[in-house]
Amino acid sequence: MLVVQAILLLAGWVGPVETTPARRAGQDGPDLRTIQEVRIEVDGASIRALCTDGARSVLLMHGTDQNADGWLPVLQRLDRSTGACAYDRRGSGGSTPAPGERGWYELVDELRRIHLALGFERDYVLVGHAVGGLYARVYAADRPHVGALLLVEPAHEDMLARVRAGLPEEQWESWRQSREAVNDDGVSEADIGRRARRSRLPPIPVTVLTATQRPGLDERSARFITDAARQVHASILEGVTAGRHVPASRSGQDVHLEQPDLVAEEIFRLVRITSQRRLGT
Repeated sequence: MLVVQAILLLAGWVGPVETTPARRAGQDGPDLRTIQEVRIEVDGASIRALCTDGARSVLLMHGTDQNADGWLPVLQRLDRSTGACAYDRRGSGGSTPAPGERGWYELVDELRRIHLALGFERDYVLVGHAVGGLYARVYAADRPHVGALLLVEPAHEDMLARVRAGLPEEQWESWRQSREAVNDDGVSEADIGRRARRSRLPPIPVTVLTATQRPGLDERSARFITDAARQVHASILEGVTAGRHVPASRSGQDVHLEQPDLVAEEIFRLVRITSQRRLGT
């Protein structure tokens, strides 16, 4: 990481990395992993991340209206040989707000600089939840540095059209407008979705976790939306030779909070596969 940081400093892309003293997330105890809060600067913006010790191999991206703290239950379950970071994108948590409206390429380019500054150069496992999963797909297709993808109940460009017949018109229209609006990342989900539709994933292992519980909905609506999510998530794996579609049978949309063991287990599997591929075994 020090070499990467030195290169980025010379290029004028990032500022010095700062860390706070180690702390423990959740209840204090001997079995909990130590999590450090890390701050980096990218293009003059301050980015906050939560990182474990160990060689950096897993990077986690949060969904809308969340931040890196949501990944703490997963970070605590990773073994001590797995170094991981979850970070607040610009406009979320403790990071600097986004610079205003921008396109998908500008967002992906910024994410790349953040990943480099955190010590992630290539062959790492990229994990994305909700809209973070949509970003992760576009990122992996456009920046071939990712070794494997884990998409946790990811947002999908076809989901809105798929559920129209099962939602009240007013609710559907509200969702459509929110997707077209510029979000805290400075982009619209609809714009990223249009790019995702034109993108193709590289030949890397990809796992998609789909929630099967939809609290707050009546039984019919819950079944309808779950089936729609299952279908659009399955479409991500079309043409992927190392694809895996896993139901999160006890979770709503926040699988990483409700079934962190499932997410951690899949991370372990992808880390092993990526390591074996890198070593040629």
